[in-house]
Amino acid sequence: MCGVVAVQGGRVGGGGSILERNITRRRFLAGSAITLGAAAASLGLSECDPALLRRVEQAKHPNPPAHSVWHWQFSSDGDLASLAQRLGGSGIAVLIKTHDGTDWMSKYDTHPDAISSAQRFANVAAYLEERGVPVHAWCVPKGVDPDREAQMAADVLAAGARSLVLDVEGGSGFWVGTNADAARYGATLRQIDPFARVDISIDPRPWRIYLAPMDEFVAICDGIWPQLYWDSFNSQDNVDHYNAAGYPVPSTGITPEFLVDVTVQILARYERWTMPVGQGASADPSLWARFAHRCWEHGLVETSAWRLGVTRAEILQYLRDNPPGREPKAPPPTPTPSTSRSATPTKTKSPTKTPTKTPTKTPTKTPTGTPTPTPSATAAVPTAAPPPPPPP
Repeated sequence: MCGVVAVQGGRVGGGGSILERNITRRRFLAGSAITLGAAAASLGLSECDPALLRRVEQAKHPNPPAHSVWHWQFSSDGDLASLAQRLGGSGIAVLIKTHDGTDWMSKYDTHPDAISSAQRFANVAAYLEERGVPVHAWCVPKGVDPDREAQMAADVLAAGARSLVLDVEGGSGFWVGTNADAARYGATLRQIDPFARVDISIDPRPWRIYLAPMDEFVAICDGIWPQLYWDSFNSQDNVDHYNAAGYPVPSTGITPEFLVDVTVQILARYERWTMPVGQGASADPSLWARFAHRCWEHGLVETSAWRLGVTRAEILQYLRDNPPGREPKAPPPTPTPSTSRSATPTKTKSPTKTPTKTPTKTPTKTPTGTPTPTPSATAAVPTAAPPPPPPP
């Protein structure tokens, strides 16, 4: 670990000269590509935190900041043609799910556009990029075969993903390996591709965040995508658990602002970029403006919506109209109450005394009846349009 470093020459964030000035690791991460390169050369960063070295390399070819939307299955979230039509030229990026453990998504999604190999993903990514849709990938590592899973992740990155997000959670259908398996997965992936942008997506509720090997995955990641679903989380059971964890829930219930504020506190220790994931199927679309604005107030300029098949048109339009880099449109002074919220959250009975699971984590089935390990955020999804021929 570098701790506090002295940078010779250059400028950070448009400020004055930092010649021989001590700067913290966080300030170092905020530097320009030129500053980072100069710092690396003068400091010999090979002995530093690998995250700093990755940031140096990634700054040479940065991805422009963009809001994004998650895509789970082509049979549920739309085929390639409709995806390109909805997002093309909007400035909104898409995260395509490629694999689950050691299984390509075609095992669960029988749509012709489903990802069946790294080459298939390369074709899909090229098709969308040509139509103005920036393409990222996501997957669910499980730790059943860490080396093979890491190789598949590296293959997806090599196939053209701008970045890869690892959905790292505990519970049925998710990570089942040990901490040692997580360390092995990360070491193998970073040995194959030391500098690619790799992030993690987590359930940040304080009683669930450590059900997966958080520290091992943070060590090899560049950013964190916390899942913040204000409608789905607003139950008495979640209120009780937040209160017990030392994060008192206000009388208005679990709001977007509450989730953002608490998550920022929880993730501060990790010093990674944070891209909050909001509820695309929010019952009250105006809550998205509150969510986005609170993120912006914390300096979190990029947000994403789970997931394309259920995200409301008003929210996609808000993302188009409020790109990263400027203050998003503020919510109305008196927000319209959400139909799913109340001053006193409704008490929900749990079949057990264990904490409730994240709303996207209950195994469901694909439209064809094949079990899938990564379910949707809501029960209802639109019917997919007839698929066009897959891209060459």
